[in-house]
Amino acid sequence: MKNASWETIVKPIVVLVVICVITSALLAVTNQVTAPIIEENERQTTLAAYVEVLPEGTTTEDLQDLDVTGMEGVESAVMKSDGSAYAIKSSATGYDGGAITTIIGFDAEGTIIGIWSDSSTQTAGMGDRCDNDDFKGQFLGMSGSAEIGTNVDAIGGSTISSKAYVEAVNYAFECFNQVKGA
Repeated sequence: MKNASWETIVKPIVVLVVICVITSALLAVTNQVTAPIIEENERQTTLAAYVEVLPEGTTTEDLQDLDVTGMEGVESAVMKSDGSAYAIKSSATGYDGGAITTIIGFDAEGTIIGIWSDSSTQTAGMGDRCDNDDFKGQFLGMSGSAEIGTNVDAIGGSTISSKAYVEAVNYAFECFNQVKGA
């Protein structure tokens, strides 16, 4: 009877625990190896997007990091060394909890001169249309808050994603006003 308990109860538990420990260790090692690579790729993507939304001829060497600690919805921001332009990375929660990320380029007066976005977390064919040039183009030249129905047309069938996009743009405006005033 004692041997039967080992075979039917204890041994399967021990085997499963060993499998879980080995799997967890392998996942931890994989994370340690890939985390820095993923972080560097994200940094390079952000730098490339900053350059894309700023005036032609801007390079990554022209950028100076700004302190945006504690600013709602803002992940990071840079200023062109001569103070002639700014780029702000902001995000807001869209449909089903997915983040919409924008990088907004501003001239020194606070007018949007470029916009990059990633709405890939939104519903395919619907909310991800926020990345289309027709939608993004509405924001170019704006120098104040965006509002659906006033100066922005929402994407039909994608109201939640459109509102989140506008919210991310407005976070960037708020950030610009704070860093420019500092």
